[in-house]
Amino acid sequence: MAKDYYDILGVPHNATLDEIKRAYRELALKYHPDRNKSKEAEEKFKEINEAYAVLSDPEKRKQYDMYGPAGFGQKYSEEDIFRGFNFEDILKDLGLNFDFGFSDFGEEPFFDIFGQSGRGRANANVGQSILYRLDITFEEAAKGTEKEIRFRHIKKCPHCNGTGAEPNAKLIKCPECNGRGVIVTTRSTFFGRIQTSTVCPRCGGSGKIYDKPCKVCNGTGGVVSDERVVVKIPPGITDGTRLRLKGMGDYAKGGTGDLFVEVHVLEHKIFKREGNDIYVNLSIPFYTAILGGRVKVPTLDGEREIEIPRGTQQGDKIVIKGAGIRTQRDVGDEIVIVNIAIPKSISKEEEELLMRFKELHGEDDKQEKRRWPF
Repeated sequence: MAKDYYDILGVPHNATLDEIKRAYRELALKYHPDRNKSKEAEEKFKEINEAYAVLSDPEKRKQYDMYGPAGFGQKYSEEDIFRGFNFEDILKDLGLNFDFGFSDFGEEPFFDIFGQSGRGRANANVGQSILYRLDITFEEAAKGTEKEIRFRHIKKCPHCNGTGAEPNAKLIKCPECNGRGVIVTTRSTFFGRIQTSTVCPRCGGSGKIYDKPCKVCNGTGGVVSDERVVVKIPPGITDGTRLRLKGMGDYAKGGTGDLFVEVHVLEHKIFKREGNDIYVNLSIPFYTAILGGRVKVPTLDGEREIEIPRGTQQGDKIVIKGAGIRTQRDVGDEIVIVNIAIPKSISKEEEELLMRFKELHGEDDKQEKRRWPF
């Protein structure tokens, strides 16, 4: 049965590239092998990567939309779909562990789903990246701030300086993988033969081990440590933005991963943001709307007085220039949306005044003179 890539990612056929990326990110996080150990996750992970490889490429997506799933499947093989597509970089940008990969089709006899191909062994022992969620207030997002966060990661072992060896230790061939650095298994599936290459757990992909491993880190080169770091939040940051702190992830002999801080902006009770503009609802008495006057409104910098013009109508917008979100490139405005408050009950004196106003306004006469179209 032909695959509907839009259905696989759960996006509409007119989805933007950003929507496709967001959907892929959510599914990649859900079915990533570090997070999901179920048997179905392997095929599901391959399936969503295949869908993303097509829909994120403008030309392939154009062909897919033109020929449909069945026609596209006849025109493009799996080798064509994945050729030249670097999933390692994509997953790293998402803050995921990328010490597994898809080898380029056509260059290897098989492809990997989990684990490095033989060609990718140089990066096999790279430390994992870490994803940290940080909640900040609306005001902190608008003005920028600094936050100290605490996280746990693997740092370089201070005893062996990351080598994993005691002094005067010698390198010998790893007996687990016989010096290859990877342990390879091949199995047959509905899609054909699939070769899974996993990094040797004993040598970490190097093919060699020390005859005298470090007593502190047991030869891994890294130890678990709690760290604190101050994260600078730039003014105007948007919800879901990821800040990358290079080299703050897990240490490994082949390189250190990164720390990704995913910023989430909490909703504000008053303000709503659109771009760099902020919106606020303001209730005023009906007589202020009629007569005009000055009222106070909340802003990011405290209360400010604004002028209400005579005859202001329900839903009118009053713009306060430069009172919105300020970034390095732009500054937004604050838009005040006027809501006219109508009292639910009035006194006898107020009712008499309104009746007098009605008489002066001549509303009854106007009603009689108005011509209706029916």
